[in-house]
Amino acid sequence: MTAGPSVPVGPVARERRPTLYFLREIRSFAPVHLDTEVDMTRIGALRAAALAEGRRSSWLSYVLFAAGRALAAHPEANAAIGGRVRPRVARSASVNGKFTMDHTTNGQRVVLSAVVPDLQTASLEEIQRQVDHYTGGDAEQLPEFAGARLLRRLPWVLGEAAYRARVRPLRGRAAAVGTVAVTSLSHRAVDGFHSVGGTTVTIGLGRITDRPVVRDGAVTVAPVMRLNLTFDHRVIDGAEAADLLTDLKRLLEEFEDEPARPGGTNDVGELKQFVLAHTRGQKVAGHEAVLARIRDDADGEGSWAAEWTRSAKRLELEGRLLDACRHYSMARFPFVDGAVRRRALEETVRTFDEWRRADPDIERLEVELPNGRVAAWATGMSDGVRRPLLIVSGGIVTVKEQWGPTLAAIRRLGMAGIVTEMPGVGENTLPYDRDAWRMLPGLLDHVADRADVADSYALALSFSGHLALRAALDDRRIRGVLTAGAPVSGFFTDRDWQAALPRITVDTLAHLMDRKPDAALEELREWALRPEQLAALDIPVRYVACARDEIIPNSDVSLLRAHVRDFRSLLHDDVHGAPAHSVETQLWLIRSLLGIRGGNVPAALTIGLLYRLARLRGGAAG
Repeated sequence: MTAGPSVPVGPVARERRPTLYFLREIRSFAPVHLDTEVDMTRIGALRAAALAEGRRSSWLSYVLFAAGRALAAHPEANAAIGGRVRPRVARSASVNGKFTMDHTTNGQRVVLSAVVPDLQTASLEEIQRQVDHYTGGDAEQLPEFAGARLLRRLPWVLGEAAYRARVRPLRGRAAAVGTVAVTSLSHRAVDGFHSVGGTTVTIGLGRITDRPVVRDGAVTVAPVMRLNLTFDHRVIDGAEAADLLTDLKRLLEEFEDEPARPGGTNDVGELKQFVLAHTRGQKVAGHEAVLARIRDDADGEGSWAAEWTRSAKRLELEGRLLDACRHYSMARFPFVDGAVRRRALEETVRTFDEWRRADPDIERLEVELPNGRVAAWATGMSDGVRRPLLIVSGGIVTVKEQWGPTLAAIRRLGMAGIVTEMPGVGENTLPYDRDAWRMLPGLLDHVADRADVADSYALALSFSGHLALRAALDDRRIRGVLTAGAPVSGFFTDRDWQAALPRITVDTLAHLMDRKPDAALEELREWALRPEQLAALDIPVRYVACARDEIIPNSDVSLLRAHVRDFRSLLHDDVHGAPAHSVETQLWLIRSLLGIRGGNVPAALTIGLLYRLARLRGGAAG
């Protein structure tokens, strides 16, 4: 008997591993398929008119735009399900659209995906810009595909575990994989197909081809697309899915790139009031002139994001990159709630990245943790001399680039430094929940071979101060916490106090937690630090408080003073953030850090003298 020809057998290419992880993860889905036909005459005419004006929009972008509006009208479908023994459903306030792309990597043809956030408010132009960014960029260089590149490199078992940790947590799933998926094979002779994209609803696009249609009782020829919808029967039923598909068909056939909502969603008076602590404390040049031009929080001239962005672009043209970065960061204040602020955040990161290139010792860190990714800027990291570490972070409205310039000062103190953001803020994709404090030990683990993390300190302002105090209870590597205006207990539990909180604070917390405001405040009750926990802190805690703080109750400072063994505070007669005392606050915190660590006597004496002069000038009562 003659043996047949040998059949080559080998391992699956590494480039295909993320696809296999994905296919294993969606085996629990219960897919049901629907389809319809869409007359694309109107969109075809709009595309032709835009092209004549030099603007190109893909069919995909139009579908993403319409999907955002359709899912926003069907919140039951804009959800995710998890848990096998006790299933739970998470409904997202934002419609995040995942779309797939065909890429060739190392000779292997693979599928990559990207997520466009806030489709329900994004303009067609913004959606197209993001589609072009992902489809036209180098998949081996784009930072957004770093996770996929890591999955290819990891051993199979670790890669699959990392993928599960990324996509399974319900609270982070909307950011990780989107709430609706759109996939297209319209570039080939495919009329229609059904796919499961890992979201409750997946939309499949076939080719657009001329077909007979009936209009006003007569048969004519029109460009028609087969529109396929697959839904997870565990989350919604067929009637809801049919209504969704019908609305999507109508939105496409009657397409309107609707204008921004007049007036926006934020109270401009509150925005101007609460941004002052940031503009003054972080030396945002020319902020008075910008604020004077702002009339509303919509998207056009005179709006919050537009005027800050216009000022930032002017500063960038003048070569003032750091000032431009600060103005872009103000444009996305208080949080990203749509395409315009999303763009401002991206420009914040870009301009800071360009500015920091003049300092070779400032580097970017990207830390993959079980529930998401933390981005940070760092200095003083070395495989040779391992320096004590200072982690700097702000509150619920502050991005890391606003603290970036402090890295040079940290280095002059002989320390390594990291500036980062709270979970849910800026580029940080971790969920802001009861376990958000675990981010800090995760950062320490990441740089343990490049810094002396056993001698670490947290300069954690506002809400990140709460995370630092909680982390210090479990992680003995944190040797001291310095904070200002940090919530501890009463903020989380006092219903009367919560009822008087500024709207901007409640809305921002609800956004970070992906909850409605009332639900967010109720969930916060579980986050309060108890007296016995504070008594267990055996590290120095330094706290800057404000007598007229409208966000943090004075009872929280009293609780710290009563139970923390090594506690000192500075009290300003000011509102939250101490906008009138920013210099004293900064000098007092630096002096406190030097006092905790010891040594560096000349620096301590200099800072102490500067602080006393500033205090005399500012009238702080310590």
